[in-house]
Amino acid sequence: MVKQKKHRPPPRLQKQDLASRRLMSFVNQGDFALAEKEARAILARQPMHALAQKALSFALLGFGRCSEAVPVLNQAIRQMPSDGELYNNLGIAQSLLMRWEESYQSFTRARLLLPDDFEVHKNVGLALLRMHRRTEAVNALLVAIEKHPDDYLEAIALLSDCLFELQRYDEAMTCYEELFRADAGNLHALSQIITMRLRLSLWAGLDERLHLLRTSSDNFFKRNGPPLSTLSFPGVVPEEHLRVAMTYSDFHTQLSRSVDIPKLESTLDERDVGRRLRVGYLSGDLRVHPVGWVIAEVLERHDCARFAVFAYSTMADDGSEIARRLRQAVTKYVDLSASPMRDAVEAIRHDNIDVLIDLSGWTANGRPEVLFQRCAPVQTGWLGYPGTMGHVQLLDYIIGDGVVTPKESQSFFVEHIAQLPGFYLPFDTTQAIDTAPTRAGVGLPEEAFVYCSFNGNYKYNPEVFDLWCEILSAAKNSVLWLGAATQAVADRLRQEVAQRCIAGERLIFANRVADRAGYLAQVSLADLALDPFPYNSHSTGLDALWAGVPMVSLLGETFAARVGASMLETAGLPDLVAKDRTAYRDLALAAYRDPALLRTWRQRGALAKTNSALFDMGFFTRELESLYSRMWSNHLRGEHGGLFLER
Repeated sequence: MVKQKKHRPPPRLQKQDLASRRLMSFVNQGDFALAEKEARAILARQPMHALAQKALSFALLGFGRCSEAVPVLNQAIRQMPSDGELYNNLGIAQSLLMRWEESYQSFTRARLLLPDDFEVHKNVGLALLRMHRRTEAVNALLVAIEKHPDDYLEAIALLSDCLFELQRYDEAMTCYEELFRADAGNLHALSQIITMRLRLSLWAGLDERLHLLRTSSDNFFKRNGPPLSTLSFPGVVPEEHLRVAMTYSDFHTQLSRSVDIPKLESTLDERDVGRRLRVGYLSGDLRVHPVGWVIAEVLERHDCARFAVFAYSTMADDGSEIARRLRQAVTKYVDLSASPMRDAVEAIRHDNIDVLIDLSGWTANGRPEVLFQRCAPVQTGWLGYPGTMGHVQLLDYIIGDGVVTPKESQSFFVEHIAQLPGFYLPFDTTQAIDTAPTRAGVGLPEEAFVYCSFNGNYKYNPEVFDLWCEILSAAKNSVLWLGAATQAVADRLRQEVAQRCIAGERLIFANRVADRAGYLAQVSLADLALDPFPYNSHSTGLDALWAGVPMVSLLGETFAARVGASMLETAGLPDLVAKDRTAYRDLALAAYRDPALLRTWRQRGALAKTNSALFDMGFFTRELESLYSRMWSNHLRGEHGGLFLER
């Protein structure tokens, strides 16, 4: 949150009458009640008294009355247009109102007038970060840190989050470590250090750091890092994921609570029962992204006679083919990438959306502040984030299925569970697969058995590699094929397998492939996919099955740890779901030792492309629409509760 600076009156205002000096003493002491009273008394006599206007703005900001402060600051600026502190304070007020674009303009003006003020540079960086202009934010924050006489921890904290979102993980970890050294109670920094170390495959001391985080946060009852990061932490159970989400959302919705936006008015009487249901998808990933890839066909298959479909993008169009398809698939596409929170809320409300589906959750480009203001009578989470948002104001439902969100897991979600039959994730079955290259052409040995996992390396951890190396040790003529990685990460992972007595050359990293058809052709060269845990394959698992590669998965406790099991059950391959690690290892080795068994699995997987619900997007879309209709019907009746499948 932006902090106020103590008042530093410009030299030309220092010599004032007794009333002005008395007024400024109240401001400098932080006595905002007396400052407001005195300022209003002066303004009653002299409405254009610039110093009184400035002092009143400080008092109003001190009380958090930002909407009142803005016109006072604008009036003061008209009289003192060279006072950089007034522009900075205006930016602070606009920031607290979540009007980031306006605050950026104010902070930029303040920076011109106060070029050596480190706080102003920090505030510019904050506004840019909130506008998702992260590279520019980094530059502004580095200037702020350079100009600060000591360690500017507030700016370093913002810089670390910028670097994390830019995937500059080495630099981000350096910043988080500096923050944690300065304050051992900074659990956000500690949590993010763990996250960075997973993303960089730096596993030394992982257990110790996880233990420290758990004990320091009283089993996650205190706010720490983002919930998305915690999903990949080994050993974190569903109750703890709920606590992480609740404490994080409570902190991150505080600013939203202070913004004065009228409540969503009920218009039920104006909505004809027989009209098309208006559904809206809110996402920052309607582009080249796993979410964009898997949802395209569903949007194209929506029944336009029964549903009016809207898409609200919180990130700019990337000009890709998938973005074009998504635009064309909907009734109306709205670019909210440059929209302040208030404008975004008004844009969605203007369209009279009945059911708003958030596809982002606690991911980098989500807009939880927009959800908090309630843009539609029914709001539900789906697809992009496998867990609870942690706050009842954000979402009414979370869409899952009978495996990832079984009825007995309801207590771990603040949202009501809404179950789809089969698997909760869709897939774009229009995707072609190129002719497969040769194994030698992608660096694979022709005769070896190829295990694969094309997940982000943050899903890998010591427990996963312990098990995978057990498999490699028993399957002598096999290799493990992983997704593309930086040279540093590849070297570290090869060191990890070497420490487990596996030759480093048995770990092979895939080449990056620009197009989806080529990527799927490359995947098809593998023999068996190995699902990581506790954060399973999602779209990468679907890719493997679509490319004809069966997968072995371990059934876990959390939503994210049950995705592989649900996928395989829906594909008609429930026997590839292991209940424990021994069974997982045995399944992986059975495929290696018994070529006939592997052929059977591959044949059954091939049948799933035409005979299972996993890839039947007509069936999937109808069931999804049915779920939206049930949500809306429940809302009309004033009913609340989960939407579970009949058993």
